[in-house]
Amino acid sequence: MRNISTTAYLIAMYRALETERPDALFKDPFARKLAGSEGAMAIEVLGKTQQGMNAVTIRTCEFDASIERLVHSAPVDTVLNLAAGLDTRPYRLYLPSDLRWIEVDLPEILDYKSQILAGEQPGCMLRRIPLDLTNVKQRRQLFADLGLRTEHTLVITEGLLMYLSEAQVGSLASDLHEQTAFRWWLSDLSAPYLRQKSRQDPQQQLFNQYFAEGKKTFLFAPVAGINFFSPYGWQVKEFRSAWAALQRLKGRLRFLWLINLWMRWFDRIHWQAINQDSGFILLDRQDS
Repeated sequence: MRNISTTAYLIAMYRALETERPDALFKDPFARKLAGSEGAMAIEVLGKTQQGMNAVTIRTCEFDASIERLVHSAPVDTVLNLAAGLDTRPYRLYLPSDLRWIEVDLPEILDYKSQILAGEQPGCMLRRIPLDLTNVKQRRQLFADLGLRTEHTLVITEGLLMYLSEAQVGSLASDLHEQTAFRWWLSDLSAPYLRQKSRQDPQQQLFNQYFAEGKKTFLFAPVAGINFFSPYGWQVKEFRSAWAALQRLKGRLRFLWLINLWMRWFDRIHWQAINQDSGFILLDRQDS
């Protein structure tokens, strides 16, 4: 597996499958190449689960829309993508040519991506920095260096926080807020109820066994929900629930009206969880 997380290949493969649909909600022309045979094998093991494909499609669409909207409406000079994985947004999104896009991830992932995309031209100024984000000392040094070189930075943590504990996310939030140039933070968030349900889900258990490399998933699902970040100097600028985002797939979901009815009246705990505390959050720094 070239010492790269199999999850990265799997996510790339899901993006490739969405791209190849005639009614695709986004196009990632590089996803199939990045997924490679490892991504195809991952799909063989896990199966083309609609749940997994929907989750990746929704998250990709929401992040795409938020990023494009912000870089064209706010004075964003830098995008800092932490745990970037096999993401290809610098190549496929409509971005200002003078925007600085910085990808941070493990050396093996960035080396592999650089090799596969060697002949492609990004639409903005792209830089890749190899770093293990769990190394707090090196992470803080990187943030301090970037904080001196940028003025208005958007930080992205797509699919990262779920692998961290609340203490680790709190530490990351504090480190990010330490840099006044880091103005916005875009991430995804899960509710405690969904974490509890995932532990009983055979598909999630299969994912953990074959794709999480022994790591526990759904670690970060705070009881405080979207208010978790407030003590660390971050306030909620925008929040879109996972269920609201799912409506974008309504053309593919059979009996959507019945699902809505069931969720509202017969599974209210689940409904409340995915509407209030599970979804996509854009944070704005709150200076004292």
